[in-house]
Amino acid sequence: MSEKKIIKSLLLPMKTSNLIVPNTAIAEIVSVEHVLPVNDAPTWMLGYLSWRRRSVPLISFDAVQQGEPDFLTPRSKIAVLYSISDDATFPYMALLMQKAPKVISITEDIIKQAGADHNSGNIKLVLKNVVVNDNIVADILDLKAVEATFKQAGY
Repeated sequence: MSEKKIIKSLLLPMKTSNLIVPNTAIAEIVSVEHVLPVNDAPTWMLGYLSWRRRSVPLISFDAVQQGEPDFLTPRSKIAVLYSISDDATFPYMALLMQKAPKVISITEDIIKQAGADHNSGNIKLVLKNVVVNDNIVADILDLKAVEATFKQAGY
């Protein structure tokens, strides 16, 4: 009997869905403190998070997917993600969450059996839609697409 490969991940709660991101993609989960807004930015660009002496672009996944603005609240959390490219000028990016994430374990089987994505926005940020732990519906975040979205918009 072959062993199933377990992928340690975080379930990031968004307003309209849940996202799955591998633990290795997360630099840190932080509270909303210092976010500098950007003038004339699209609704999905919430501004720049001041984090560890860096200015990290902050995106609202819900605003990208649904087109509706998302707001920072004292209960909101931010997931600071590592960039997956070799671009030294873009080492981090950040996602707004509605509350603290949960640690989950998923298997390659879950990913292989995943359904089609259900991106409703103009920008595709989801690889696949999955059901984990028998009842949690979530989307696997496409980290390359998130990074490309920031870069194409000039952030």
